[in-house]
Order: sequence, then C-alpha cells, then structure tokens
Amino acid sequence: MMTRSVLIVMVLGSFWLGAQEGEGIPFEGRIVYDLNHIESASVTSASIFVSDALLPLAVGVPALLYGGSFLMEEGPNQRRAAESGVQIGLTMGATYAAVFAAKAIFDRDRPYQSFPGLITNRHPAGDPLGSSFPSGHSAGAAALATSLSLCYPEWYVIVPSVGYALWTGFARMNLGVHYLSDVLAGYALGAGVAYGVHLLRTEVFDVTEPFLPGAPSAGSLGVGMRGSTPLLAISFSF
Repeated sequence: MMTRSVLIVMVLGSFWLGAQEGEGIPFEGRIVYDLNHIESASVTSASIFVSDALLPLAVGVPALLYGGSFLMEEGPNQRRAAESGVQIGLTMGATYAAVFAAKAIFDRDRPYQSFPGLITNRHPAGDPLGSSFPSGHSAGAAALATSLSLCYPEWYVIVPSVGYALWTGFARMNLGVHYLSDVLAGYALGAGVAYGVHLLRTEVFDVTEPFLPGAPSAGSLGVGMRGSTPLLAISFSF
C-alpha cells in the first residue's frame, strides 16, 4: 500500500513539475517554450515545410519572373514580369546581406541554446547557421511578400504572400530556433529593404536596362509606372 502511494505521488509530482518547468523562463522565452511544446506532429511538419520552402521561393520567384519574361510575347506584361524579377531578386539579395551583417553584430544565442532541456530544436537539419537575431527566415519571407505585393498590388498576391510570412514567423518559434523579437525584427528588416528597393526602382531599371526584354511602356513598370506605384496603392477588387 505504501509503495503504491509513493508511486502515485511520484507520477502526480512529475506532471506538476512538467507544468511548472517553464515558469522560470523570461517572458519572451516563455512564448517560444509554449509554441515549441505544441504536441502535434502535423504542426511541426508544417513548420519544417514552411521554413524549408523559403530558399526555393526566394530564388525561384524572381528567377521565374525574369526568365519567364523572355518567353512571353513582347508587350507590357513581358516588361512588367522582367522588372518585377529584377526588383524582387535585388530585394532578396539585399535583405540577406543585411541579415548576415546584423547576426554578426548581435550574436544572440537561439532559444534552444539558452534554455537546453526546456526548448528543443525541432528542425531535423539540426543547428541552424548564424545567430538568433534577427530571424533570417522572417526577414526573407517579409521581403518576398512586400516586394511581390508592391510589384503586383492585387489581393490574390497580397493575401497568400502575407499569410506565408506570418506562418513563417510562427514556424520559427514553434521549431524553437527564434524569439518573438527575432521574428519581428526580421519582418521590419525585410519589409524595409523591400520598400527601399521599390523607391529606387527607377534607378535600378535604368542600370539593368540592357538586360531587360522589350522596351519600357506605359503599361509596364517601366517609364509609365516607375513613379506611380505607391506603397498603399493596393487593389482588393474581385
């Protein structure tokens, strides 16, 4: 009887300790702890998929737009696709350059490194490259979403691209590799770089003119559109 009572107390105690083990983590770490401990294989799999999809998207989207423009019939759509590919490609390159520089400056440990045994790195690839701040995935996703939305300001482009960026931020915390501040800083960095490149698009297209198909026209992002695509010029018409 005594042995059985001791076992019951030990089992109940282990449950209580498991519920309390994250209490000593600071607020931001606690957010990651809670998201990291979502017991769902499908959520973890989705987080891994979203994270791994960023690099193919970051390279593939601008490459597809620019390369595909040479297969299109000459006209405004061809020019727009080529210029969009250049703008998005430059945005992604500049974003990652800024991320690498920031990571080298701040050199912040990742959550699973700061709280071993409490927060787990759930990505099967193991230890991600670079430090925690800012989140390169969040920056890249935000840069891609912002640049795409500026090049194609339509709801059917904006909604899925922004949704993907938000999902990426959640995924990085769910996998235990970033804090909320890493994610938010990444969003700000990526969106800021994307809008900065957008403001300089006239100069960018002038430099890359020899590599663009066709001629600038009023229907493309060329001469007629370079100065008339403000940040908030977004159409949600169906």
